[in-house]
Amino acid sequence: MLNKLILYALFFYSINNYIEFFTWYLGDESKFTHDALQLSIASFLPMFLFIFLTHFLYYPKRNDDHALVISFPPLILLFSINLGFLISTLNLYYFQLYNLSDFFNLLRSTKIGILFIIIALIIFILSINEFNKVNEDPVPTSSSKLIIQNGIYRYTRNPMYLAMLILQLGIGMSLSMIHIILLMPLTFIILNYYVILPEEKYLESKFQNRYLKYMNSVRRWI
Repeated sequence: MLNKLILYALFFYSINNYIEFFTWYLGDESKFTHDALQLSIASFLPMFLFIFLTHFLYYPKRNDDHALVISFPPLILLFSINLGFLISTLNLYYFQLYNLSDFFNLLRSTKIGILFIIIALIIFILSINEFNKVNEDPVPTSSSKLIIQNGIYRYTRNPMYLAMLILQLGIGMSLSMIHIILLMPLTFIILNYYVILPEEKYLESKFQNRYLKYMNSVRRWI
């Protein structure tokens, strides 16, 4: 119980600071560079602590009948977004090593960003719904009882991971934080090689030809 309280406190403290930061960042109010840096640190530091503590406390210690993924996928997404925010704010308010080209301003759009976020949430809902229909746990560190091939899984084998990339793009665009978008390749690499491949290896070993047939008929991403 204490562990959960600590994690909740870290998460909501970070989110509260993020809200305060972006209310200023996207608004017209002025703020001293020193204050902006302090607020950004108070945003990303507790989130990193939340990510690492959640993995340490809840990632299964035993490797019985589940995919040997590197971590929980939502934590990977949070890590990448948080890292993009860290790089951006430290460069803006401390190191000031470079300026992004005006070309990247094409990726600053609240309306389009929100649209991508909505698309991502729809894909998440459709994906989770298919798991709920068969009482299957979507967490990759849980044991799989069957191969889900219906609904959105007829078009992509990993709709939730695809949704995570779309969500990261939407968040970066809507918050006008280009570095969050630039960290998308990192998210893709971690999900592809350290989550999806171990999942495929696990499912192939457990379901053999049934899963191979599904792999050959539906793409990994799109």
